[in-house]
Amino acid sequence: MAKIQVFLDTDVVISALLSQTGASYEILNNPQIIKNISKTVKKEVKEVVKRLNIKSQKVKVIYTKIKTSSLHLTKKQVLERYGYFVIDEKDSQIVAGAERAKTKFLLTYNLKHYRVDKIKAELGITVVKPGNFLQYLRSINKFS
Repeated sequence: MAKIQVFLDTDVVISALLSQTGASYEILNNPQIIKNISKTVKKEVKEVVKRLNIKSQKVKVIYTKIKTSSLHLTKKQVLERYGYFVIDEKDSQIVAGAERAKTKFLLTYNLKHYRVDKIKAELGITVVKPGNFLQYLRSINKFS
């Protein structure tokens, strides 16, 4: 199987830090999946990690498995270009990150925060929960 790129929402990274048995953890530890986040997601993760008292060593290990990139856009530009893809404007930076990273998948547990059909139609990005993404990978591996 060729490597596949995904963009991770904050909740997916946090989930992987909290549990070593879930889909998020499996995705973060799969070398065939190229994981991407933005600097904004990294900042959000840092805030949640502090609030939940998650060990910094766990966070460091996870960051070695994730590519972090900058959006190179102002907040205004992000809202103008990506605001109508989300229910809450704060999530527009996630969609921006997924497109800027040139991923075909945005992984999140919060599907209701996104206009999934619009994102797929206009940006070619599939918004999906981590467990469903793993099911998709298993299905394509059966045929490769």
